[in-house]
Amino acid sequence: MTRPGTPTVEELMALLAANAAEIAALKAEKDILAQRVFKLEEELALAQLHRFAPRSEKHVDRVFNEAEQVALEDEAEGDRRPSRPSTRYCARLPSAQRRRLWPVAA
Repeated sequence: MTRPGTPTVEELMALLAANAAEIAALKAEKDILAQRVFKLEEELALAQLHRFAPRSEKHVDRVFNEAEQVALEDEAEGDRRPSRPSTRYCARLPSAQRRRLWPVAA
């Protein structure tokens, strides 16, 4: 006895096969979109690297600290004087004090 409107086994098997095919198509589409997202993320990272990377330095992986370099040079020369103050600071000083801080090399 079957009720009216109840699907048969063959109809259910056909529906199951159709759903399985749809699931397979959606998984394939998902894989394609995942590959596209990965590619676009790589392109974005590369674009950001080119946009924000330093342009004037020859060695990107090398960090240059000017204060450390001056200190190392002073130690190598045996100079115990403190390094010179910045030019911005000296520009605001009277000329006599500037000459004392920035002596003219002979």
